[in-house]
Amino acid sequence: MVAVPATDWRAGMRITGLRLAAKDYQAGSLIISFTNLSSYTQAVTFPTPFPVPPIMNCEIAAGAGTTGRFEARPINVNATGWTLFILLTDTAEGPDTWTSIPVHWTARMPT
Repeated sequence: MVAVPATDWRAGMRITGLRLAAKDYQAGSLIISFTNLSSYTQAVTFPTPFPVPPIMNCEIAAGAGTTGRFEARPINVNATGWTLFILLTDTAEGPDTWTSIPVHWTARMPT
């Protein structure tokens, strides 16, 4: 039998206070604005630190203007936070300006 940490969930397990209090998933949104840039970074701190660096995902949540020419990714992920990195994928187009563009992110404990 495989040992299961007290904060993991598996089918048929009892609900315990420790499991209910576990913070193995966090998510949030950032509102991003910048002027005349081809790339942008912003440090983000998790609301609650993870015990180890989590698996991250982020996405641009609007199609306003020319946001489709950009991509967003998490970099420098650690247990307490990460850095949002937004970059222009078509550099032939030149820098751009964003005003109040939402970027959503999720973080979860590795399995």
